[in-house]
Amino acid sequence: MHRRVRAATSADRPFGLEYRIVRADGTAAWVLERGQQVVAADGTACLHGVIFDVTERKELRAQRARIIAAQDETRRQIGRDLHDGAQQRLMAVALTLRTLKAKLPEDAGAASSLADEAIAELAGATAELRELARGIHPPVLTERGLPTAVGALAARATLPVDVECELTGRLPPAVEIAAYYVVSESLTNVARHARATRGRVHVSCSDGMLLVQVADDGVGGADPEGGSGLRGLRDRVDALDGSIAVSSPPGQGTVIDVGIPLTPQ
Repeated sequence: MHRRVRAATSADRPFGLEYRIVRADGTAAWVLERGQQVVAADGTACLHGVIFDVTERKELRAQRARIIAAQDETRRQIGRDLHDGAQQRLMAVALTLRTLKAKLPEDAGAASSLADEAIAELAGATAELRELARGIHPPVLTERGLPTAVGALAARATLPVDVECELTGRLPPAVEIAAYYVVSESLTNVARHARATRGRVHVSCSDGMLLVQVADDGVGGADPEGGSGLRGLRDRVDALDGSIAVSSPPGQGTVIDVGIPLTPQ
């Protein structure tokens, strides 16, 4: 542990480390150690720090992570059920109607017209179900990964969005899902409130963290604490031991920076 602390600090750089300890009574606890290396006049270096018991905070964070993971799994299951159940049945009905129309006598114009209307209605219902399933859980994320999913979000946005994604492989599912919803909710907010002409998404990894930035050139002035969307994102990111920062000076656009550990505690 001392090696970890010394590697994380210097005379001009404080450190903060979370780790588990075993109390004298044999129970385990999580602690946060904050401090800094101090160099005496004779050149001797020592560590000065304070240790905080963060067991309750870690347990609450873990509980929140489990709840969000359960919600995400429910979303995936509902999405699969919609795709494999209702959508497939509607498509089968549409195929049956097309077959029926092909077998109608040529003088049955009214029946043919009704069949066309039914086919059109089924096509609309299928499209709505497909959009609903995508909103519940995006299959493109599961099947093709975060870069493709982020690209799809940008393509569907109501304004031009530049995407720079520096990922080379798949990430843990919980991290991918959180990052996807960060981008999705942020672009939705840009479209609804920013009055922007362009957006930008940058995704990369550095020092064991997934870094996501969503920016726009809109009017700024967003309230970091306001809106259920931002609060929901903060809860999701916090549950993975991540961080979220919002910069939105009036007239200068909004920038949302998110960092998520690739191995959430």
